[in-house]
Amino acid sequence: MNSKRLLPLCGLICATAMLGACVGQGSSNAANESMYLEQRVQEHDTLLRQMQPAQAEVWNQVQAMRQELNTLKGLVDDLKNVGGAAALAERVRAHDAALRQVETSMALNLNLGEPMAAGGAAPAHAAAPQANAPLFQPQQTPYAAPAAGAAAGAAAGAAAGLATGPYGDAAAAPAAAPAAAGSTWGQPTPQPEAKPAAKKDISLALYDAGLNAFQARKYDEAQRSFADFMKNYPTHSMAPDAQYYLAECYFQRNQFPDAALAYDTVITKFSKSNRTPGAYLKQGICFSKMNQKAAAKARMNELIKKYPNSPEAARAKNFLKTNK
Repeated sequence: MNSKRLLPLCGLICATAMLGACVGQGSSNAANESMYLEQRVQEHDTLLRQMQPAQAEVWNQVQAMRQELNTLKGLVDDLKNVGGAAALAERVRAHDAALRQVETSMALNLNLGEPMAAGGAAPAHAAAPQANAPLFQPQQTPYAAPAAGAAAGAAAGAAAGLATGPYGDAAAAPAAAPAAAGSTWGQPTPQPEAKPAAKKDISLALYDAGLNAFQARKYDEAQRSFADFMKNYPTHSMAPDAQYYLAECYFQRNQFPDAALAYDTVITKFSKSNRTPGAYLKQGICFSKMNQKAAAKARMNELIKKYPNSPEAARAKNFLKTNK
């Protein structure tokens, strides 16, 4: 074979081998580059996954800060509307001064604490009242006159005495109202005084409850009140009256045997009281209602003998004349 023809053929074979080697090496490099890029993508993905919670927290903090900023802007706008912080403080000071003026002029105790220090100049609409221009003028009402009238009325009632019933019994009279206290206008608020013994208060309240019920003709309620009074306060100064009204409750409910016994307690236990003549008279009437004529006559005669000048004795004489 001609050597000149072999040379080009050998060159072509060498070129083909070199091209195949280059292609193989390029494929290997591309595969390596692809693996590297895939690894970097995975690393970036991992970083993004780690950053997402932190980004969410930062986002929440930013939103909270934005809300606080809006709130502060609103407060700033409010301060601007009232003229600034100094004007707001001056308005508060003016209101404090006005309350102290009311406290002084009306003799109150508002527990305002220490007065506020004066700030800047107050706006015209929030100016504090002048010291010589009180907010309220106290009424100059003479309270002493009603007190004197009440005392005079009480004295007149005491002098007139109790009205008598159809049989000489003293009709229940309402308790006299206490005299009005004198004027305390402009004076410091009085401190509460020490209360009297609770036992005394309860006893008077119990007696008043019985008396009010008796006047309202609620004799069953009055009977319970006076019975409780005598049970708990048998030596009280009002015990004779309570016992007498207890007997009256029985009498008004037509329980004449119980009434006779209750009147007898007044006669025997409280013989020195002013209720005793009435107890004699009403006990005699009870005996008459029970058809015990002799006992009724004996009681009436005893009343006339012991209290000859009493109104009850005069009624006893009239009773004996009309009940022979």
